Amino acid sequence: MRTAKKTIKKVSLIGLGQMGRKMARMYIDAGYEVTLWNRTLEKTREFEDVNITESAQDAIARSPFVIICVYDNSATLDILNNLADQGVLEGKTIVNLTTGGPDEALEIEKIVSAQKGNYINGAIQVAPDQMGKESTTILLSGNKKAYDEHRSTFDILGGNLKFLGEKAAASSAMDLATLTWLYGSYIGLIYGVSLGQKYGLDLEDYSRIIGEITPGFTEFFQYEIDVINRGDYSITQSPLPISIAATQRIADSFKELNVLREFPEAIKNILEQAGEKGLGNEELAAIIKVINKQV
Repeated sequence: MRTAKKTIKKVSLIGLGQMGRKMARMYIDAGYEVTLWNRTLEKTREFEDVNITESAQDAIARSPFVIICVYDNSATLDILNNLADQGVLEGKTIVNLTTGGPDEALEIEKIVSAQKGNYINGAIQVAPDQMGKESTTILLSGNKKAYDEHRSTFDILGGNLKFLGEKAAASSAMDLATLTWLYGSYIGLIYGVSLGQKYGLDLEDYSRIIGEITPGFTEFFQYEIDVINRGDYSITQSPLPISIAATQRIADSFKELNVLREFPEAIKNILEQAGEKGLGNEELAAIIKVINKQV
C-alpha cells in the first residue's frame, strides 16, 4: 500500500524589515518551505532551515506564492523592473504588502499581469506583534481566483482578512481612507489633551471618558456613512447647525492657547461653509458636499 506523499507548501518573502521577519517566522513555524531575499544579507543570518537566495529573481522562482514587504512601492517597482527575466512572474501569485497608494498598486498590477502572473495588493492594519491573531486585520484586493487558491496561506497571517474585490487599488484606497480617519481623530485627541492641560483637567479622567463614549460615536459615524451612501440628508440624528456652533466654540477656545490653530480653524471653516452654502436644514453628513466641492 502506497502512502500519499505530503506536499510541503512553499512561500517566498522579499524584504526582511520588522514585518517581513515576523511573517517569515510565522511561515517557518507553520511548516512551510520558506525562501528569503533581502537587499542586505545581514538580516537573513538569524534564520535557519530556510532558503536564502542571492536575487529577488531566484526567490520568486522558488515558490508559487511570493510576498513582497519592503520600505515603499518605489522599492517594489525597482525590484520588479530590474528582474533579469520578468517572465519568472508567470503563474506566480505576487502579494504586495508594502504600504503605498492606489496608483502604485495599479502600476505593479500591470507589470505582474503582463507576465501572466496573479497580483494581490494588501495593506496590513496592525504592528508586527499583532500579526497572526484572530483580530489581525489585513486588507486585500486583486485576483480573486488566486486569493481563493491560496487562502490557507493567507490565513497564517491573521484571522480578519478583508478581501475588497478584484480592483487591486481597493486595499490601498481603503488603507488611506481609514488612516485619514485615524490621524484626524488622533490629532483631535491631542488637541483635547492640550485644552485639558490649560484648564487643569485630570488626563486620566479624559482618557477614561474618551474610552466610554467611543463606542456610541462609532455607531453614529457608521450611521452618517450610511446617510451619505443613501444620499438622503434629511435631518434624523444631528442637524448641521448644531455642529456649526460647536466647532466655532472649539476654534474660539484655542485662540486663548499658545498652540497651532490650523486644525481647529479648518474644522470650523468646513462647517461655516456648509452653513453659507445653504445646508443648514440637512444632516451633519451633508458636509461631504462641501468637501467634495459639490456646492
